[in-house]
Amino acid sequence: MWILLFGCTGTTTIIGGDSEPDPDTGSVDTADRGPDSVEELPSPDVLGQIVFEPDGGSFAEAVTVALTVKDGGGTLEYCLSDPGTTRCTWEPYAAPIDVTGSAIVRARVTLDARSQIEGRSFVELDPDLSSFESPLPVLVFWTDDSAPDSTSDVALGLTVYEPVDGAQTSLLSAPSDSGRARLHVRGSSSASFEKKAFDMELWEADDDADRKTSLLGLPANGDWVLYAPYYFDEALIRNPLAFTLSNAIGRYAPRSRMVEVFIADRGLAAGADDYLGVYVLIEEIEVDPDRVAITPMLPTDVDEPELTGGYLIKIDRTGSGEDGFYAGNAGGRFDFQQGFVAVEPTENELEREQQDYLQDHLDALGWAVDGLDGYEAILDVDSFIDHHILNLVMKNPDSFRLSGYMFQDRDGLLQAGPVWDFDRSAGSLDSRSFDPRWWDNQNETPDCTPVFTFGWYAGLFEDPSFSARYWARFEALLQAELSAEALDATIVTLATDLDEPAARDGTRWNQAEFSGELAELRAWMADRHAWMSACIAERADPRACPGG
Repeated sequence: MWILLFGCTGTTTIIGGDSEPDPDTGSVDTADRGPDSVEELPSPDVLGQIVFEPDGGSFAEAVTVALTVKDGGGTLEYCLSDPGTTRCTWEPYAAPIDVTGSAIVRARVTLDARSQIEGRSFVELDPDLSSFESPLPVLVFWTDDSAPDSTSDVALGLTVYEPVDGAQTSLLSAPSDSGRARLHVRGSSSASFEKKAFDMELWEADDDADRKTSLLGLPANGDWVLYAPYYFDEALIRNPLAFTLSNAIGRYAPRSRMVEVFIADRGLAAGADDYLGVYVLIEEIEVDPDRVAITPMLPTDVDEPELTGGYLIKIDRTGSGEDGFYAGNAGGRFDFQQGFVAVEPTENELEREQQDYLQDHLDALGWAVDGLDGYEAILDVDSFIDHHILNLVMKNPDSFRLSGYMFQDRDGLLQAGPVWDFDRSAGSLDSRSFDPRWWDNQNETPDCTPVFTFGWYAGLFEDPSFSARYWARFEALLQAELSAEALDATIVTLATDLDEPAARDGTRWNQAEFSGELAELRAWMADRHAWMSACIAERADPRACPGG
């Protein structure tokens, strides 16, 4: 074997052979190994990489954590802390560390005034959780604070586990990710639900900056959503279904993974009572090469062409600190029901020139659609068609007017999307989407989106060219990517491995039996597809196709 000893003399000693150090002196007898047996080399001038063994994870009893430095050199130190602490009292690392309770183990390697800090989450398990297994990935959070129950940030340790080689996920296996994170409750009406959805950010070991990493095979990022399928979506998969269909027809939507979640608080070991149920890990909608792939705006982008993008906006209720803005209604011709909200850059980040550009640009679009003259030079028609179709296929009662995202790249056209928020769609417990017939909910209540007269669509559908293009695209999709067979196969695929986790979730939140809910979703989608296909085939103007 070869042993590398880093000393304080500025050299690296390489000792070869099988001899062991003298137990009293710590030296090795090299007399019988010749003049080349010991070689003095300069210490590496490259800052080494910190290696944890084990690399974070859960333990039912005390765990011993060893630290090493590879591919370089440096002085190694460590500290143990809770997730909310970024400052450490560093101690020299001399021997493996015994961890007896949940902790963030931080390690720092320093060389020539350069340093690097890494951290891993180690979470203590109650004995009742040591044998837990799942066919889904599992996220285990812990905090010395109270579990997140408001829009206030809570710092937590996070370990992520997933199935390996076809085996079930075990909480005693090596995690696929481990470190610091923060959660806060997200959502509008859903924030009042007992089962909370969370905004999640992965944090670096030494500060609260984004830790950009891949989770469960999704492209690396620090910003995520843990969506909580609950009251309206007892089939659990309506949001992933809409996202999958959008990506299938070539329109980016957030990628997602079904997971199970535990959150242990107050510094206690994670146990069965900390189970929160089935969640959906979702990419947060943001400007990013792997998400909404447009050019990020800078404060200096105040002249054209830089001024033209990229912008990510939405039609939605305003959040805390947001005023929103109204534009594009052509003097009252078009009704959006809500204002526009700047997502990236945010309202507070927009320069005055950028705010004025957005206002003027959307106003110009409104007048162009009103006069059916030149709107194709501003609006990406195909994206607005596909976005509309996806919302109609799912019969989303809040389509376009809530979470109605749009984006525009530099020197580009305004595009509709990505799709978002479909928990109340597709025959859910929201009565507005219960009937698979009717395009919108005109047969029951006005408290939903009038899909053919909402906003600019009210003008677009008056253009024979747009209408012909729209219905041709709709019919083609219903025979291909959105065929009855493709829709059903997508539902079945998304529901794979959900039976056991759904049963746990149902017990935790008193939900309906999963297999029955899934069967109802499949039947609803088949009925809707048949109704839509008949409407388009039989009517010159399918908008007038009645329910019943």
